[in-house]
Order: sequence, then structure tokens, then C-alpha cells
Amino acid sequence: MNVIRYRNRPFAVLNGGVIAKDTDPSNVGKFWFFVEYVDEEGDRLGVWDGPSYDEGCAALAAWRQNGVRTVDLLQGAPDALH
Repeated sequence: MNVIRYRNRPFAVLNGGVIAKDTDPSNVGKFWFFVEYVDEEGDRLGVWDGPSYDEGCAALAAWRQNGVRTVDLLQGAPDALH
């Protein structure tokens, strides 16, 4: 039997979460944003991270301007997260 492998189109994704553990205790409980590049195989590479949703959106837009499909998983999230 032959298996045909379909590749996914690469994309960049903006996501975020609350810091649970950190070497600096003052960071625990803060919301942190990150952008990952996801390749054809589904492997992920962190390409940006920081405390600002707006800066995360700008980082994501740079990928979009270079022709990469982008996904904002936080779009529509409560404003308190931004």
C-alpha cells in the first residue's frame, strides 16, 4: 500500500497564556504573548514573545506581509487579556 503524505501550508500563530513558573517571581501571574511559526510538518518554532498584545499583532503582521498565512488565536478574547 502506498501512503500519500499531504503537507500543510506553513503559518504563523499568535497565542498567549499566564506565566505559572519563572526564575523571577514577579512575572508569575502575568499574561504573556507569543508568536510561533508552524512548518509543513507541524513543527513549531518560537519567533517572538512579549507582554504586549499589540506588539504581538505587529510581529504577526510582519509574517503576513511576507506571504505567510497568520492566525490570531486570541482575537475576540476578553480585553483584560490584552
